[in-house]
Amino acid sequence: MAEPTATAELTNFLAAVDLGSNSFHMVVAEEIGSDIRLHDRLREGVRLAAGLRDDGSLDPAVEQRALDCLARFGQRLRGIRPERVRVIGTNTLRHAKAAEGFVHAIEATLGYPLEIVAGREEARLVYLGVAHSLAVDANERRLVADIGGGSTELIAGRGFTPNLRESLHFGCVASTRAYFPEELITVAACERLEKRVRMALEPMLDDFLRHGWDQAVGSSGTIKAIARILAENGQGSRITHVGMHWLREQMIRLGSVSALTQLRGLKADRAAVFPGGFIILFALFESLRLQEIRFSEGALREGAIYDLLGRIHQEDTREMSIRGLQERFHSQVQRNQGVARWAEHFFMTAAASWPLHDGHRQWLRWAALTHDIGLDIAHSGFHKHGEYVWRNADIAGFSRREQGVVAALVRTQRKRLPGLVQLRALGIAAEDVVALQQLAVLLRLAILFHRGTAPLATPPGLTVSGKKLLLALPPQWSTEMPLMAADLEQEQEWVTPDFHLQW
Repeated sequence: MAEPTATAELTNFLAAVDLGSNSFHMVVAEEIGSDIRLHDRLREGVRLAAGLRDDGSLDPAVEQRALDCLARFGQRLRGIRPERVRVIGTNTLRHAKAAEGFVHAIEATLGYPLEIVAGREEARLVYLGVAHSLAVDANERRLVADIGGGSTELIAGRGFTPNLRESLHFGCVASTRAYFPEELITVAACERLEKRVRMALEPMLDDFLRHGWDQAVGSSGTIKAIARILAENGQGSRITHVGMHWLREQMIRLGSVSALTQLRGLKADRAAVFPGGFIILFALFESLRLQEIRFSEGALREGAIYDLLGRIHQEDTREMSIRGLQERFHSQVQRNQGVARWAEHFFMTAAASWPLHDGHRQWLRWAALTHDIGLDIAHSGFHKHGEYVWRNADIAGFSRREQGVVAALVRTQRKRLPGLVQLRALGIAAEDVVALQQLAVLLRLAILFHRGTAPLATPPGLTVSGKKLLLALPPQWSTEMPLMAADLEQEQEWVTPDFHLQW
């Protein structure tokens, strides 16, 4: 991936790219004091979900269509500092298991790294974008729905804080293709999709109804299209329960996807995926007993911009999530802070010899601060329990890649150090395995020196040369600290032959 070159003129600019399952979106904004000024808002219908095959690969023609769009987006991003740009992949890229080459092509085309986020993290960003687009009362309860191409996000929150976040595994592209084959729109097809939505909502319905909301807001292209159709056909300026029933009748009367273009207000490019998206919203209306919903331009990409601002100004959601994990799983916070400091000390030394960067330093720190969370489940195999939590929990602010590498670091803190092939088997990308193995050694050393009562006031010196690590320990240390000597001898055995540890 080519490193983008920042320019002085764009120092305060930020950008977010949303690689949705139906459309790709990009917003470019400028930070002016405490305000954000929008400069560009771009959208192209790519329909990535339509190219997803059963084996997790993507149709080459769809991949090329996506890359052509991103080449145009990339021209507008040039000159914006890398740390002020976020590129986010959602449902289709979550399911594209055999598309590693495509991910690399995305990064090469844009010049910025891609974050593929979990469904509930997508929901959090959607809520953040909607909340910032509206006049927010800190006590106002809000329900937000976002119907994407491959998934539907449903969030209930208060003010800027999302309290319930769900990602449902159906969206406008996939549902139109599955329930309205050959472009036929029938009552039976509508009822089958409505039933599926109701069944998916059933386990969480009581939680959402108990939370309640003062207003319901929709933020997707589907909901924008519905609002436009109702307004242009005299059905009111908002999406209402009555208007939804009217539009369902019109859609069934027309009977086919191609005939939907007769609806005043429906654009031709939206018609191809409209039936699935509409019926999803119709079923949400019925299940959640909605009377009306309003449309908001704010969505995931705006949420990513505000989340990025938080990272820049030391209000990183990821740091709050780390603290939440420590509290939930009763970590030894003070000791872990010491582990993190010593791990960073080792990192700064090793980075002079190994090609490590600041992103790697963050991975190491997050793992050091939470390496013991598995102990709250069971002491036996606690490193595996900690890995499971990191890999499978919905941890706000983190991409799937970040969760995966921290999970692997937590897993590799004990027993024999996994080789590069074993790390690949843990789901680590090829470009990350070498660095992750190096970070694992540094983490293991930092943890080792904090076992029991720490006998060393400061971390020992470390010299790194290739795969050789030399520790500088105090005189007579092995006599005064026999248990640590035994631990180091065991560690020496466990990291061999990948590394040669000496002292």
